[in-house]
Order: sequence, then C-alpha cells, then structure tokens
Amino acid sequence: MVLTTTLFQAAACVALPLAHALSQPNTHSLERRAADAKVPLRISPLGASVTYGTGSSDGNGYRGPLRSSLTGGGGYTVNMVGFNPHGAMKDNEQDGYPGLKVAEVAGKVARVLDELKPNLFLINAGINDCLSGSKDPDRIDADMAGLLGPIYDAEGGSTAVVLSALLVNANADADACARRVTEKYRARVAADAGAGHKIVIADMSAITKGDLGSDGTHPTDAGYKKMADGWYAAIRDLDGKGWISPATPVSGIPDDGNNGPP
Repeated sequence: MVLTTTLFQAAACVALPLAHALSQPNTHSLERRAADAKVPLRISPLGASVTYGTGSSDGNGYRGPLRSSLTGGGGYTVNMVGFNPHGAMKDNEQDGYPGLKVAEVAGKVARVLDELKPNLFLINAGINDCLSGSKDPDRIDADMAGLLGPIYDAEGGSTAVVLSALLVNANADADACARRVTEKYRARVAADAGAGHKIVIADMSAITKGDLGSDGTHPTDAGYKKMADGWYAAIRDLDGKGWISPATPVSGIPDDGNNGPP
C-alpha cells in the first residue's frame, strides 16, 4: 500500500508539470510567427519614364517583376498606388511621368501623401535632369532633398523610402552626370538615415549599357528585371531594419492591389 501510494504520488508529480506545460502557449513559437508576419506594402512608384515603364514590352517596367517577387518568395501583400496607371498588370497604379525632372516629380508628392498615404515610396528620378539643362549634380541633389522633405514629415515620420541610384546611359555626358548624381544620392541617404529617416538606396549597378534599349536610356525587359531585383533587395533591407510601418487606413484602398478594380 505504501509502495502503491508512493508510485501514484510520483506519477502525479510528473503529470502536473507536463499538463501545465501543454496548457501554456508556446511563446517562442508565437514570437517567431509574429516576426515572420509581413507588414502589407502600399507602394508609391514615383518618378519619370523609367517608373512609367517606357521601353518594356508590356508597359509594366520594373513594377511587374518586382510585384511578383514581393508577393511570391517575399511573402508580402502589395498594393501599388498612384494617379497615372500604366501597364498590362492589374495592380498598375503608379506616378511615373515621362520627361519630368526631379523638381517636377516633387510636385506630385503632396497629392500622393494626402490621398493615398503609402507606407513605402520607390523613387527613381534625375536622369532627365542629366539629359538636359545644366547637368549640375548639386542642384539635382538639392531638388531631391526638396522632394524627400514632405515624405519625411508625413505620417509622423513613419513613411519609408527607397531611393534608386540612377541607371547608366548611352549618352556619355548624361552617364557621367548620372554617376555623380548617384554619388550625391548615396551620401544623402546615409546622412538622412543617420538622422533617423527611414531611407535606403537601391543599387542598380547590375544594369549595364547592354541592358538598355535602342534609345540608350530605358531598359529592355531583361534590364527592368535587373532593376526589380535591385528594388527587392533594398526593400528587404528596409524590412530587416524594422523600418516598414503599417500604412494609414484609407477607404477604398485594400491591402492587396489585385483585390481592387480591374
């Protein structure tokens, strides 16, 4: 009797902690799942003709392959937003306007911020400045600073930015200008990030002059795919830093752009 009682008590001592453990949530598993969850991306593609997709066979430019990478292997929910839709893809909203210089692109920002409230801007602008005018990298960089300022001030400073390096160009003078502007952009991004702004640079050095179409400025489909890869790496960098915040809810703008109107 004493032996039986002792065995019963021992079994109870083992069973109670085990039952308690099984009844508790696995906090490490919950934390891991929370860390794996992706903030939905409400993306504003902003710029000129490269953003528009000039030279691509379907008009999607980099936006199509980038969206596929983000929603596929990246595991993100994506809605690309803008007032100048273009391309064969369904989620084709964007704000790329062929021919615009940086100061003119800056004029598009206020409406995007007010009405669409993206949590991520993808900005490629400056090559039109290099193709015409003074080709002054300091002025182009100053215009970019003016473009970025309102974005930094919006939504309590939570809006993230990827600023693209400028692409190579077949025009020697424009190419030299683009390289100098990219150096300025890299320095600006480093300084602004150091000041607490959520910005990274998208490296586009994988794109060569062989990836440009016959006009010497706009990428081919293969070039746009390389550009999409550069954007994707930069977005993952932003996310890894914890710099992507949920977008402010806006009536009529779903998390998934493929759930919007055709």
